[in-house]
Amino acid sequence: MTPETMPERPCHFTLPRLLAMLATLLLTGCAQPLATTAWVIRYDLENRTEVDTICVTAKELHLDHLLVQVRGRGDAFYQSRLAPSPEPPATIAPGFDPLAATIAACKPLPIHAWLNVYYLWGDESPSASTLHPANGDPETLLHDNNGRSVADYDATERALGWIEGIYADPASTAYRDLFTRVVAELVDRYPVAGIHLDFVRYPGLRYGQTSPIAERFRARWGLDPRLLPEHLLAPDLRAWLAGEMPPGDRILATAALLWAEQRAEAVTALVSQVRHELEATGRDLPLSAAVLSDPGRAFLNHGQDWPTWIGQGLIDAVYPMAYFGPEERVGSQLRDVTLALAPGSKTQVWAGLGAYIKEPSEIGAEAETARDLGVDGIALFSLGHLLQKPAGPLPYLDAIRSRSGHKHPRPRLL
Repeated sequence: MTPETMPERPCHFTLPRLLAMLATLLLTGCAQPLATTAWVIRYDLENRTEVDTICVTAKELHLDHLLVQVRGRGDAFYQSRLAPSPEPPATIAPGFDPLAATIAACKPLPIHAWLNVYYLWGDESPSASTLHPANGDPETLLHDNNGRSVADYDATERALGWIEGIYADPASTAYRDLFTRVVAELVDRYPVAGIHLDFVRYPGLRYGQTSPIAERFRARWGLDPRLLPEHLLAPDLRAWLAGEMPPGDRILATAALLWAEQRAEAVTALVSQVRHELEATGRDLPLSAAVLSDPGRAFLNHGQDWPTWIGQGLIDAVYPMAYFGPEERVGSQLRDVTLALAPGSKTQVWAGLGAYIKEPSEIGAEAETARDLGVDGIALFSLGHLLQKPAGPLPYLDAIRSRSGHKHPRPRLL
């Protein structure tokens, strides 16, 4: 039997067989099965029947853990004194606690609490609750580069501004402190296995240039960030790095990079604060985040400097969202992620795949590419969507596991 045809999963050996095959194992290795998980959106956990269906399915599929959404729009799908209860279209029965029910029904499957960070509201009329951050200090809300609050946008303006709804301002220390308290309350009340952050970024380039950090930027560098180039493309960056830009353009490009760094520092400060809060519990609670798969675009356009989070040991796992396009595009995005990791990094990479819009064969091909790149696991979006498929979620897991085992070590930057 050749190494290519040798069954790789599961790897069970008696002691005599292990001794006899030691030399072979040194050459072929015992391939580790690729771990699997799935996101579970909050609307799929509104009653006990839905929770039981999710948990039974997750166990039958042998998922390694679940990423369960408990904060979608500045609210709490659990019992909280700091965040309001969900409002329509959520239809949670009075007294029902989705998170507590999920932890109990899914046990012993680990449940990681998934929280949207800066995204607060999606409809034009925000929550009526006085606890909701959109109804607090207006300065905690994000403003556009004309100084207008995104809470004042109508549907057309949101579409033109590429923004989903109302966002908190990452530069707001008051919101940063509130969110950290929300996390502290959550992990104190519930035995979650970890915290998973989403929407931990600016919505785009046109936001934040009238915030407090913009004032500090003007004071330090003497430049108004609203006058800087909006987009730095790859050719611009290559010319900047090579020193081939005209002096005037080089000054503006340098200032734009400094501004991007200032926005990123505001987002990183929240990640750092949450990390310290988790460490203060004395429990081993990993912190993970769903991230944009292109590290350059994430940093320049959205202030999401996840390679720095990894480098500073702030985060234990990244879940790059590579949902769209053919396998070649997904593979290219995941390759960018693995190349952005520092040598020796212990941070896990879970390839986020868009199973909700693709066929099992497509997800299987993407999973094989991800496996070739040495990722630690596959995360499917989302389990509720897959339950609505005619054949359910099993074909997707079968497609992933039919080509089990890592094939190559993860590539690293030199």
